[in-house]
Amino acid sequence: NHIIDSNLDLFSFVTASKFSNTLVDDGFGGQEARFACNINIQTSVEAFTVINTLSGIMRCMPIWSEGALLLTQDSPKDPSYLFTLANVGPEGFSYTGSSLKTRSTVVAVSYFNMETRDLDYEEVEAEAAYRSKYGLHVKRVKALGCTSRGQARRFAKAILFAEQRETEAVNFSVSMESGIVVRPGTIINIADPARSGVRRGGRIASATTTQITVDDSDATDLSDENNPKLSVILPNGTVETKNVTAILGKVITLESALTQAPNSNSVWMLQNDTVSAQPFRVMSVEERDNVNYGISALAYVNEKYAFIEDGETITPQQISILNLLKPPPIGLSANEVIVLINNQPVSKLIVRWQPVTGVSNYMVNYRFDDNNIVSATSSSPDFEIFNTKVGSYEVSVRSLNAALEPSATA
Repeated sequence: NHIIDSNLDLFSFVTASKFSNTLVDDGFGGQEARFACNINIQTSVEAFTVINTLSGIMRCMPIWSEGALLLTQDSPKDPSYLFTLANVGPEGFSYTGSSLKTRSTVVAVSYFNMETRDLDYEEVEAEAAYRSKYGLHVKRVKALGCTSRGQARRFAKAILFAEQRETEAVNFSVSMESGIVVRPGTIINIADPARSGVRRGGRIASATTTQITVDDSDATDLSDENNPKLSVILPNGTVETKNVTAILGKVITLESALTQAPNSNSVWMLQNDTVSAQPFRVMSVEERDNVNYGISALAYVNEKYAFIEDGETITPQQISILNLLKPPPIGLSANEVIVLINNQPVSKLIVRWQPVTGVSNYMVNYRFDDNNIVSATSSSPDFEIFNTKVGSYEVSVRSLNAALEPSATA
């Protein structure tokens, strides 16, 4: 009485059906449908509970939107919206990570074995490095309607992958401009300069189909090196990405023409091999008032499906320059002085060097003659060694990045 044909978004159902029925490796030399459901519902259950249960078998999430029930599926998708500090609330992006207690290292999935006519278990273990870091944490899951060992194994690998690689969530607020467009299940790209270390996104000042004039070039890292690509939001709400051939001042020239010229004040985003945007999957969109919306999203890795089903390796994504190794300091020098401390003459050695751009901490190692090495950290481009003695001092200095990884030695 409540859900009829006109209440179903049939396009989303057909899309989910095609993905679910695609043939994949069953793990034993054959092929089978990606998801299969063999189930007999014998009890009366709330309708939406049944819909949620059946949708979960094929990694779908049912959404009631605009008077229709649609399915959004965890499947490979391209980003369909862009977010930078230019189109979110003044508080920016807020990140959280999952609890270590929820990160399993072994997943045991129960399924109905058609040969033995009984429940059986398929276990998948995490990589050795992951197990040594988090210890043994077993999660037992029931694969509803599953009669295939291969499907149970893929289910276990998907759980392990999500708990190991998709552990980060982000929350932010947006205006009606994007709040009424973005829906749960949408893949979005986020370029956050607080995380990446550079500004690579903003608003479009003016545009044609082949040239984009950005809002600011002084505070923005507009580099035409390392295969740059520009993404923009078109007037129809879609995202289009093109290779960049040249950047002159605020003007970015594209390799080929866009299908439409973006509107002024639309969003642009620049990426290259050095720094790329971070993809997220939208989990919820909450209307807070008549103007503002709150969006919650979960980290998304597009290559995970090839990893789960074919065992292909995943290339780490470079989303920040803050963890790149910094260059070592230059101009290292030292001189010895005598100062008065509590009216007592004290000799000290002052070591100085040229500050390195983007570095806030330095590692200083020194030793006197053949004694042990003493290590210290300095937040300024100088360091003092008190109560120096007559002899030979050996001093080395390294730059530290945001992850406190040292550079080469000066």
